Amino acid sequence: MRKKVDERIRTLIENGVNSRHRSMFVIIGDKSRDQIVNLHYMLSKAQVKSRPSVLWCYKHKLELSSHMKKRGKQVKKMMQQGLCDAEKADAFSLFAQGGGITYCLYKDSEKVLGNTFGMCILQDFEALQPNLLARTIETVEGGGLVVLLLRSLSSLTSLYTMVMVRKQIQNSYF
Repeated sequence: MRKKVDERIRTLIENGVNSRHRSMFVIIGDKSRDQIVNLHYMLSKAQVKSRPSVLWCYKHKLELSSHMKKRGKQVKKMMQQGLCDAEKADAFSLFAQGGGITYCLYKDSEKVLGNTFGMCILQDFEALQPNLLARTIETVEGGGLVVLLLRSLSSLTSLYTMVMVRKQIQNSYF
């Protein structure tokens, strides 16, 4: 069953495109990649020009292969295991096969500098570093989207505790 996306999300994307500001979304959950298709569709409808290009950054393992035959096998396997249903798999596979997606490892992120993308997806949140975050976000054009994919809410909790520990260390030594 399809759920309607909140109207505020569409409004945020349209306002970002009109004011040429980047919009950032944090999507939590194992099925977060299914929402990427919806966000990309809303962004393409809000922009007057052609379909926005996508930069997909990850640390070790891409959720789906960038090779078309392997991706098809992976989607079939996920459907058999019950991890995704046919409608969502079709939407995501069409999105992935549509082209315009550049896959990049975090360690190779210097190679994308100088390029411009309409949307940036950062898959492994725990592996992000400030310099890496700045490097990838700078490649997104004004009015584009930055999407952080999180497996669980504990990733955000660990970020908060890291900041608190850092402040405690700074206060005690400096």
